[in-house]
Amino acid sequence: MRESPVAREGIKLILPSLVLSILLLIAHAYIISSVVFLFFIFCLFFFRNPRRFSAEPDNVLLSPADGKVMGVEEIMEREFINDTMQRISIFMSPADVHVNRAPCEGRIVKMLHRPGEFALAFKKDIDKDNERNYILIEHHNERFLVVQIAGFLARRIIAYVKEGDHVDRGDTVGMIAFGSRVDIYFPNNYEIVVDLHQKVKAGITPLAQKRG
Repeated sequence: MRESPVAREGIKLILPSLVLSILLLIAHAYIISSVVFLFFIFCLFFFRNPRRFSAEPDNVLLSPADGKVMGVEEIMEREFINDTMQRISIFMSPADVHVNRAPCEGRIVKMLHRPGEFALAFKKDIDKDNERNYILIEHHNERFLVVQIAGFLARRIIAYVKEGDHVDRGDTVGMIAFGSRVDIYFPNNYEIVVDLHQKVKAGITPLAQKRG
């Protein structure tokens, strides 16, 4: 199914602001019309959802977010998978695309929203303290966890999927308004192919490839 070029949350702002700008222009209210039109342009940029396509093989995990890799580590994930996993953390700036995508094909087996703080994305332990949304995906008897984490500016996490949904790799699963951070947990039988501080794009940039 073809996706809209803008996130669904932006439609209710983009269309009215465009119509209002045109009406004000017709009414010769040029200054106010210009201000409203600038707001329209801002909304187009803020809620943009560019079409994404990847020709990578199916055993490759794609980035769930636009941004920069700020952490690569091995960690014990106790709550959802109860196993040692690899984790890649991606910092999303306010200028990045805010829409998040599925790193692999699979079924959503668990979703959980946790309220919390709104500390800066670089602060230690924000993955435990900040508001966050967990999306657990099962793919070929393996489990992958995507965590949307709110931040100082990003105080709204939006989910587009629910438990039981099937997603294809690269499908939109939600967005974080004003960026912040997205973590992805995946099994140790995947080889990381991305570098620390590398810029990545959701649904395009390979993060890891299954060995063998």
